[in-house]
Amino acid sequence: MRRHCLLLTLSSLGLGLGACGSLDNEPFRAGTVRGRLTEFDPAYAQVSVLGAPGVRSGVDAQGRFTLEDVPAGPAELFILATADKAARVPLTVQGGQSVDVPAVAPRFAGTFFVKLHARGNLKVLDARVIVEGTPIEASGLDDESPRHVGPLPEGCYGVSVSAPRFITTALQGCVDAGKQTVLNVELVPEKSYVQEGCARTGCDSASHCASDGCCVQCLEDMHCTSPFVCNDFRCEKTIP
Repeated sequence: MRRHCLLLTLSSLGLGLGACGSLDNEPFRAGTVRGRLTEFDPAYAQVSVLGAPGVRSGVDAQGRFTLEDVPAGPAELFILATADKAARVPLTVQGGQSVDVPAVAPRFAGTFFVKLHARGNLKVLDARVIVEGTPIEASGLDDESPRHVGPLPEGCYGVSVSAPRFITTALQGCVDAGKQTVLNVELVPEKSYVQEGCARTGCDSASHCASDGCCVQCLEDMHCTSPFVCNDFRCEKTIP
């Protein structure tokens, strides 16, 4: 009889420990962030978490915002206030608690000026640029039309550039307040794409398609500006 009682007691203890181990800790893994922008365009303004752009909020008529389910720990707000003003605000989020951010005064933002070029001078169409960890992106880029990408609060960012039949390129860039940073991006074509030849892939606006399937600077002198002439598919200056 005693043995039976002992087994019953141990069994009950195990059930109790199992219940403690399954406590729902989810509310303590995230918090809430509240704040206000001193300047904003209500049709444009939004606040997100750098590195987690899906956690975002708009602003009300007084510029107030509320971010729910912000992961606990160190974080940084990525704030777009107007078409040319933005801010980044570092903070620490306590799980299960609310953080009140002092009023944020946005500053003039910077931009990336993205210029695309393909290795082998191939044509680039329908490229996409993503500023990692932010809601900022641009699509429909090509090698003939550089594009401003932003606005971006002052700081450094990872940038991803992709295009059909090209390998995705990742790079780093920094912007200053009110200034643009030029990003010259070389895209590397997939091997199978190069093998199709320039008659199918096309060449960029400064190149011409040669009979061997490669994009070259020139095929004849008329493709070069004076005083350059076409020599072995390259524009070279004539020597008197």
